[in-house]
Amino acid sequence: MLRFFRYNDPYRLLAVLFILLAISLPLFISPAGITWQELNDFVLGRALNEGKSIYTGIVDDTAPLFAWFTGWMDFIFGSSLTARHLIAFFLIFFQASFFAILLISNKAYNENTYLPALIFGVLGFFSFDMLSLSPELLASTILLFALNNLFKEIEFREQRDEVLFNLGIYLGLASLILFSCLVFLPGTLIILFVFTRMNVRRAFLLIFSFALPHLLLLSVFFLRNNERYLLEYFYAPNFTFHTEAILSSGSLFWLTAVPILYLLFSLVMLNREAHFTKYQSQLLQVMLLWLMIAFIHLVITRERTPHSFYFFLPPLCYFINHYLLLIRRKWLAETMLLFLFVAVINISYLSKAGKLKAINYDQIFARIPSSTPAWKEKRVLLLEKNQGYYLENKLGASFLDWDLSKGIFEKPTLFENVNQVDRSFQQDAPDVIVDKDNLMEPFFEKLPAWKSKYKKDKEVYYKISN
Repeated sequence: MLRFFRYNDPYRLLAVLFILLAISLPLFISPAGITWQELNDFVLGRALNEGKSIYTGIVDDTAPLFAWFTGWMDFIFGSSLTARHLIAFFLIFFQASFFAILLISNKAYNENTYLPALIFGVLGFFSFDMLSLSPELLASTILLFALNNLFKEIEFREQRDEVLFNLGIYLGLASLILFSCLVFLPGTLIILFVFTRMNVRRAFLLIFSFALPHLLLLSVFFLRNNERYLLEYFYAPNFTFHTEAILSSGSLFWLTAVPILYLLFSLVMLNREAHFTKYQSQLLQVMLLWLMIAFIHLVITRERTPHSFYFFLPPLCYFINHYLLLIRRKWLAETMLLFLFVAVINISYLSKAGKLKAINYDQIFARIPSSTPAWKEKRVLLLEKNQGYYLENKLGASFLDWDLSKGIFEKPTLFENVNQVDRSFQQDAPDVIVDKDNLMEPFFEKLPAWKSKYKKDKEVYYKISN
């Protein structure tokens, strides 16, 4: 297999495509179920297509570009999870192909090879849920374009402002898909100051081009007199340091154990055997720094899931490919590639099937609470964290993200909060209100017109039919 992919032949990418199809086929035939993130994306996309606007009509902290993307996906594919997984599959294949071509065009190795495409693609399936259409997948795709421009800037070592401007734009767009990608801006600045003739003017050019998409977004909301909602529900929450481990650190470690082991082998081999040109040596150091930035991103990201490792794939692929190419004994190189392939895919399949006790996916799947009545296609206002109610229902009113919404419902004495609840009900009155902590009662006391339209049964309000 190694010998086949070492040839500089673009048609080798077709072989990569067929191998990735074979790997992903069991995931399409026997899907594992919908994750919490996918459920949130479904609910958000449907709400946007019903006429609501992100932040002003929906209380949620999803980055704007990804929010609008979920709306387009809902408009085109409806509630089809398979269609979204197909798009995710082709994005992974595109990333693998683009990164291999990027390395060839920038002469990162002593030989031109499409082996990185295979390694990238296989690593892209180290966990079964990597096949979901997540903001991390979209943002990492944009960051590959940024990395391409970064390589160009290092290679030419000349004042090419258009390359630097494009680099900043890509970084800015990635942060509007997943805000934690902001960390790649200072990381990129450090790389440029170390490896290029960076000066203050060009640093400000990069920062300005990064900020340009954000300034355009602010302008759109400002012209609609809605900039307060953008600042309150997107920028403010995402600037807070808070990480929720959807998958435990132990589970993530065992999922990534084999790629980490190969990374260590690669670093040892590169230190002993590699002979690089000055430019190749610089690229190696850049990829090492990119790996460190990806680790910082893993630490600060809002939700730590297998998707967070998309940003590790380019440097991991780069180093592992170096390692395999430097092995002198062909049979050993073939064996190490085959072991990587088999180990990564087997761990992914076995963990999906629940056969590996060290890897626990229980918290990643969306489930309907056991005490939930048999509601279907109801517009639900949920005054708690659990979103499993939305599996067979729709969002009622505008309060999707409970971490943001509870600040409103826990302060019924503020006129602004009461007014926001009233406006939300006028735009989209829910059929059902799940209120286990009795947070709605103080608002109904101040809004008697709405109180008369609902009756309470235990912990749930039901809208009275006219």
